[in-house]
Amino acid sequence: MNRERRASPRLPRAFQVLWFGEAVSLFGTATTATLLSLLAATQLDAGPGWMGILAAASWSPWLILGLPAGALADRWPPRTTMIASDVVAATAAATVPLLWVTGTLSLAALVAVAFVIGSCAVLFRAALPRLVTRVVDADQLATANSMLYATESASTIVGPGLAGLIAQAVSAALGVLLDAISFLISAACLARIRPASRAPDHALAVLEESFIQRIRAGVTVVARDRYLRYFAGLAAVQNFGLTGLLTLQVLFLVDELAAPQAVTGLVLATGGVGGVIGGLLGPHIARRLGTARGPITLQLTSCSCLLVLLADPGAGVAWMTAGLLLCEFAIVADNVIRSTWRLTYVPDHLQARVSTTIQMLAFAAMPASGLASGWLGQQLGIRTALAIMLGIYVTGALTMPFGPLKGRRDLPTPPRPSRVLERTASPAR
Repeated sequence: MNRERRASPRLPRAFQVLWFGEAVSLFGTATTATLLSLLAATQLDAGPGWMGILAAASWSPWLILGLPAGALADRWPPRTTMIASDVVAATAAATVPLLWVTGTLSLAALVAVAFVIGSCAVLFRAALPRLVTRVVDADQLATANSMLYATESASTIVGPGLAGLIAQAVSAALGVLLDAISFLISAACLARIRPASRAPDHALAVLEESFIQRIRAGVTVVARDRYLRYFAGLAAVQNFGLTGLLTLQVLFLVDELAAPQAVTGLVLATGGVGGVIGGLLGPHIARRLGTARGPITLQLTSCSCLLVLLADPGAGVAWMTAGLLLCEFAIVADNVIRSTWRLTYVPDHLQARVSTTIQMLAFAAMPASGLASGWLGQQLGIRTALAIMLGIYVTGALTMPFGPLKGRRDLPTPPRPSRVLERTASPAR
């Protein structure tokens, strides 16, 4: 007699190993992101323009490699793809302390390293959703996603604070070595995983498709599905605004608010507290409010980012702390809800292509935002530039109650996906 299989409340060991490796890598990367900014601003005399270029280098790989990476990741084994990405990223990160020790480190070298690590992140992120669906049951996806997002947010708490302490105690350049080591630990953890094999009904059709056809399939799904299309457009607008904040926040704290390096790291870290809470509470919010009403409420809550503009030197830094805390809570909780929904909504053989198409649209705005915010900071001042970029973010958030989620409690889920997905999932003839 067949019995319905019940998922264990405990996540499988394979996911725990994956999560541990990802956690170590995220903590290293969060530390390095702040170290690179501090290194550029304090030791290489970078102004707003160079800070914008550095930010653009980190995100431009999504614009250049996003669509090809999705097509490749849907065909390549996800674990192998992620291990290769980790090894290349570790090599790139290790060049920073090497160049610093030899006295040849430059802003151009930092930009090159940021671009290589960003390129590896594109392939890694393209393959991650497919690997997650192979190591956890469908009814455990929300819990798994919650852990991944909460850990990512936790890394933003420890990372920036640790970066400030490392920069003062040793050197920002030598601290980047931690990121290289973290990538290798992630690769070692991935090597221990034995994910369940999965042969989708459409595997033969995918193999017979040309490279261009595979890319077109992912773009078609996103372009024609009203929910995926709206979320991709929203992410593009909001990431443009948020990248402006990320590009200028270190300079804002150091130059405008006269905060020491250690304080700068701690202020940036407090935003991660909200992200951890949001990652943990995302599934609860979805159950309580719904997978459509929850994101609407969270988007409106994220408008608290405007509190950053009230910050002043001294005690006034608390306004920035509160703004980052509330905003990141809302963003991460919203990401948990929508990413979990997408894993069940999109067919498995299209996961990487749909994911990278959305991420390409979302992240393609970031290089332009890095350059634009740097230019605005030079021309109008850092505070004014922040006001413009945060205004763009808030404008996107305010469209949520009037978009395709209007009047819905929950987003559509299988067994009745959109007709676009059904057509695209059909084997090619």
